[in-house]
Amino acid sequence: MKKILILTLLFLLVSFGAAAADYYPEYSGEPTTITMWAWTSNENYSIDEFEKVYPNIKVKWENISDYYNKAQTALSAGTGLPDVIMIEYSYAPQFMSIGAFQPINNWLDKDTFVELYGEDALGWCAMDDNIYGTPQDSGAMALFYRKDIFDKYNLTVPTNREDYVSEIKKLKKAAPELDFVRPPIGYSMWWIGQIWQAGGKLFDYKDGNWYIDFTNPTAEEVFDFWGKLLDEGTIDLQMYWNPDWYNSLNNGRTAVVELGSWFAEWLKYNATDSEGKWRIALPAQWNKGKQHNSMIGGSGFYVSTQSANPEAAALFVNWLNSHPDSLTQLHNKSNLPVLVSNRFGEVIDQVSGPDKFFGGQNIGQKLWESHKLVNTTFITLPIMSNVDESLSSLLQDYADGKIEKFSDILPMWQESVIGTMQEFGYNNLIIDQLPE
Repeated sequence: MKKILILTLLFLLVSFGAAAADYYPEYSGEPTTITMWAWTSNENYSIDEFEKVYPNIKVKWENISDYYNKAQTALSAGTGLPDVIMIEYSYAPQFMSIGAFQPINNWLDKDTFVELYGEDALGWCAMDDNIYGTPQDSGAMALFYRKDIFDKYNLTVPTNREDYVSEIKKLKKAAPELDFVRPPIGYSMWWIGQIWQAGGKLFDYKDGNWYIDFTNPTAEEVFDFWGKLLDEGTIDLQMYWNPDWYNSLNNGRTAVVELGSWFAEWLKYNATDSEGKWRIALPAQWNKGKQHNSMIGGSGFYVSTQSANPEAAALFVNWLNSHPDSLTQLHNKSNLPVLVSNRFGEVIDQVSGPDKFFGGQNIGQKLWESHKLVNTTFITLPIMSNVDESLSSLLQDYADGKIEKFSDILPMWQESVIGTMQEFGYNNLIIDQLPE
């Protein structure tokens, strides 16, 4: 019996080793150094772990400023891009469509990618069956709320959108000087995230065509929901990322913010006086019987078309964003509370625990729970800068009283986006419908 047990354990160990080797194949090239651009902090800890496993590959990490402008300049010049470049998921299709990345399917096939990151992540890292990189951090939407405000005014964390409205009106009546929530002027990914969380889309890509339909029933439902609250003056819009917004979060003028998982670390560094007063919950659901979530933000690492060492770069981006040793370092040292890889589940209990800023709440577990509700992808258009500028302009017009009804923004936004796509030469458009 003892012999059988030992043989069984040996079989399991060999099987696990074989599986791990399949995830992370050996490097077949000559000793090399690859370069990486990334704006996150302390990536060097994961790099150190990678270089222990792949001693013939050295990684030179640069944290640069004016990130996207430098990337565009290097792409236009045909030289100057690193081997590996960090890009937000919302901008990745734009870089894919202009040839900034090269495929890494030879070293990371589709089946392995899906096993490590999930099928939905293909929408952020692949196009036309070509895989260009791997996803790193999750932007899964969560509900960040001020527990002190909720306690003082006897508010309940809403679990659905009907309760959400009730709590908004409850606080409005009890403390009209406070804001339950204020949606952003601009920041299109916030609005896209609302529609995505409701189970809808505004656009998609399939079989070489871009589909655009801003006025589908789900998108209209979401804009009608927010529009009613805004039109009647129950809530107001607000410009995010400026001192007034920062102060409203720090001094307790705003009770709720719905943003991606990364916002947990952002609060710690930008609302220091509010330590201990925040908590995190799952976002209020649009469909009571069907839990679902979206991503607001998040970034991946892609192999640039200018890389002369695509094998080394491909091995690195996969190991960086899926190996448990790297995921542990990214969580602990790079301040990334939730990683996309399915293997993050192997280390979540080890790396997460009570968080002082959030009153001792185990936010890692809550954000991981939020991430696991993301079960569909949302492919963005290859003109996201223009998509964002268009919405910002329309929302500002609404705030200035130039647009009377909030829901009128959707068809105006679609018209602007279609015009820009056509102007940039995208003639492969299918309008007013989404793929099956």
